[in-house]
Amino acid sequence: MHDNFLSGEISSNLIANWTQLVSLQLQNNCFNGIIPLEIGKLTNLDILFLFINNFFGSIPPEVGNLKFLTQLDFSMNKLTGSIPSTVGNLTLLRVFHLFENKLTGIIPPEIGNMTSLEDIDFNTNQLHGALPDTISRLENLNYIAVFTNKLSGELPEDLGANMLLIDIGIANNSFSGVLPPKLCGGFSLQHLTATGNNFTGPLPDCLRNCSKLQRVRLEWNHFSGDISKAFGVHPSLVYIDLDENEFSGHLSPMWGECKNLTYLHIAENRISGEIPVELGSLAKLQDLSLSSNELKGRIPTELGNLSPMMFNKLNLSGNHLTGKMPPAIGNLSGLQILDLSRNGLSGSITAEIGKCVGLLQLSLSSNNLS
Repeated sequence: MHDNFLSGEISSNLIANWTQLVSLQLQNNCFNGIIPLEIGKLTNLDILFLFINNFFGSIPPEVGNLKFLTQLDFSMNKLTGSIPSTVGNLTLLRVFHLFENKLTGIIPPEIGNMTSLEDIDFNTNQLHGALPDTISRLENLNYIAVFTNKLSGELPEDLGANMLLIDIGIANNSFSGVLPPKLCGGFSLQHLTATGNNFTGPLPDCLRNCSKLQRVRLEWNHFSGDISKAFGVHPSLVYIDLDENEFSGHLSPMWGECKNLTYLHIAENRISGEIPVELGSLAKLQDLSLSSNELKGRIPTELGNLSPMMFNKLNLSGNHLTGKMPPAIGNLSGLQILDLSRNGLSGSITAEIGKCVGLLQLSLSSNNLS
């Protein structure tokens, strides 16, 4: 009955008679009202999908009776109240989605009993408290998304140990402390998003050796430590944003070995040294921002080797760069935004910049240009 325009409430009397049902899929309709308590009588259910409706009220604790469930999805409704601790009885559950509701309270520690879980998504609710330590028991967990809640405290120290985490989404909360040392202990991690928290300290050593990384977003935190030791060679890395942290040290030439990189942002940190020439070999790079650091030396001529059709944004503003504008910038015909302001550049503005025919925004202020 999914993907229709069915509306109204689910009849408690009707649902109580469906005791032999193994799959109830009512998703993507217009149902409203509460989820009836009688749903707990459907003890043979394997799949329970109620997502994309208008259900309100709390999740009935009776769902804990559905011990054969492997997939439960109540996402994108108007559910309130807390996640019942009885979900800990669902030891066969693999997929547990409650995202985009109005749920409050804590994530119950009983979640650690759900040892078959592979996929947890509670994003965009109003959950508070810490991520329970018991979540580290879930050795089959691949995907966890709790972003955009009101969670706080430190992450469990053993999170990632004896696990094969692929995707971690914890952004837009109030988490603090350091990232767990074994967060990518299984070296399977592909996506790590921790934007907009209060994390501190250096990144875990395991991240440096995580060769499957594809997307990393750690901006708007207080991470520190030597940036040259934080990352290694990540051949699958496409996107990384480290803006607005407290990283120091030099940029490693190994960034040039991340051949699939399209987006590299390390703005508003404490990075020093020179811009590595190896960045010019990133054939797929589209957006490079190293602004508001302590970089010195010349702008590498090799940046002119970047793809003229793909590379469209270069922001090196607010550093201590010197020397002349490299004429090779004119090779970047697809460049739309160029910001070299607030440096110590000298000499004349290169005429080659006229070849950047796609340029929409140019900022060269607060230099020594003539």
